[in-house]
Amino acid sequence: MMKIEKVMTGCIALLFSSLVFAQNTVDSSGMVGAEANGHAAQQGTSKSATRAANRKFALTVQRAIYRDHNVGEADIIVFANAGTGSVILVGLISDPTQEQTAIAAARQVSGVTAVTSKLTLHEEGN
Repeated sequence: MMKIEKVMTGCIALLFSSLVFAQNTVDSSGMVGAEANGHAAQQGTSKSATRAANRKFALTVQRAIYRDHNVGEADIIVFANAGTGSVILVGLISDPTQEQTAIAAARQVSGVTAVTSKLTLHEEGN
């Protein structure tokens, strides 16, 4: 019994260590791993600066969406990557037209290159 526990613990440790090492960073030039991290450092961008740019970009998109009154009472969260211009919309809508309105509003924002909708239709009573 004790031997099985040690083997299982070893397998789990191996699994987690392989997952950690498998996480590579890929930047816009196609560089991977440490090479990409060094490239980003040379360009003067830090992780915190990148996160701040992403938050600012997401806020700009979210404001554009809520400026359109056809979105109504929808509960939409925006995830954005300022470097690539990709935007993901997540949340609840009460009318299918709200999704199309939100997507159209997001696409109008300068810098947006792609919009993915993960919006869910919330039916009354559920």
